[in-house]
Amino acid sequence: MPDLDFAGLDRAAQAAFRPDFTEVRRRAARRRRHTRVAAASLTTLALVAVAGVASAGLHRADPQVSVPGLGGTTTPGFIPTPAPSTSPVPGEARTPRPGPVVAGDLDHFYFRWKNCREDDCVLMVSGTADRGATWRSRELPLSGNALVALAAAGQRTLIASYQVAVGAGDRQGWLASVDGGERWREVTADTAVQVPDGWRVLNHMIGPRADRIVAADPATGDVVQVAQTTGLELPALAEDVPPEAGIWGSGYTAVDTIDGRLVGRGSAITVSRDGGRTWQRHVFAGPLTAGHDVALDVATWDGRTVYAVGSIDGTLVVHRSGDGGRTWQRTAGSAAVGDRQLRASVRSDGTLVIQAGLVADDRPLMFSSGDGGQHLSPMEPAPGAAAVPVPGGYAQRGWPHTPGTWWSADGNTWSFLGAPDLP
Repeated sequence: MPDLDFAGLDRAAQAAFRPDFTEVRRRAARRRRHTRVAAASLTTLALVAVAGVASAGLHRADPQVSVPGLGGTTTPGFIPTPAPSTSPVPGEARTPRPGPVVAGDLDHFYFRWKNCREDDCVLMVSGTADRGATWRSRELPLSGNALVALAAAGQRTLIASYQVAVGAGDRQGWLASVDGGERWREVTADTAVQVPDGWRVLNHMIGPRADRIVAADPATGDVVQVAQTTGLELPALAEDVPPEAGIWGSGYTAVDTIDGRLVGRGSAITVSRDGGRTWQRHVFAGPLTAGHDVALDVATWDGRTVYAVGSIDGTLVVHRSGDGGRTWQRTAGSAAVGDRQLRASVRSDGTLVIQAGLVADDRPLMFSSGDGGQHLSPMEPAPGAAAVPVPGGYAQRGWPHTPGTWWSADGNTWSFLGAPDLP
């Protein structure tokens, strides 16, 4: 069966788990930016006692080694050519299927994977504490056909959101580990009025609602859901924003159904500076889009200088705010980008980086601006336009096009960390 991914799926550091997998499938099918294939069936939950979780041992991993079944070779070019499906063929040997790599910091990286033959799968989590020099794998205490999304809440704190079939229904929940996946426990998400201080906001694609903020305690793995929502339709929370800059997102003020498809109206951004308790919204003029039901891409480093990036009729449009999103001006920077997917981030030195197009077939374009978006300078495609701040620097996932992640201490010079050679 095809594998399922939720994590950024690329959008949004990180903001609110949602095991509404029907909604995940609907959104993912419309976003090439979040290319995903929904699993067709689920099997019965088989929780394994945490004390009985078995070690898969140590795997020596050159960051440039290929992953069986993925057709990789060495460190990939930044703009990949779409790879063939990795679904196992009936009768073949067992095939590992890795998910996206998530970063606890610049030394600690993790990914979940399935070792499958037909519908017989074992769920695993692998982690490294030395930037990919060695990896350790542990079995997840879930049925092999559970749908699982993994997020890092701290250096060694992991949260796994899952759905698994139980009888005639589905069971949805969370597991937490505070030792890098060695041991897991079931956690219940309490309701909170705002994200507690010091807690990490997690990916919004794997919780019960698209606009519900979910956060985890980096020390304990406890999880909360914030009662208030963004109030936007088809929301996407920006994960490439430092936590101290607020919780930023984009979406639409309304949606219409056209030819059986939801189409947004009123492109807007929203921000919460009090952990999701209250939200401030701004609606832009014109049919702005960042591609496939993504209204706008929001980029900021300090929460005061903020960019909203989208396109109108194939022309890149950049709006800038110098007062934390209260007032906005359209900049002079522009470019022809067609219908390419857009991503944007701001480096710690204030440089705006924009990427248009995600894979080689898109003929991607990339731009940088050091003058507040007034001029866009073309550059060779490289990581940086979806750079997620993590302790010690930045990380940018390559999944699903590349089984690994890029990391950087300064946002300028990037290295690639590939998945290990799985058994």
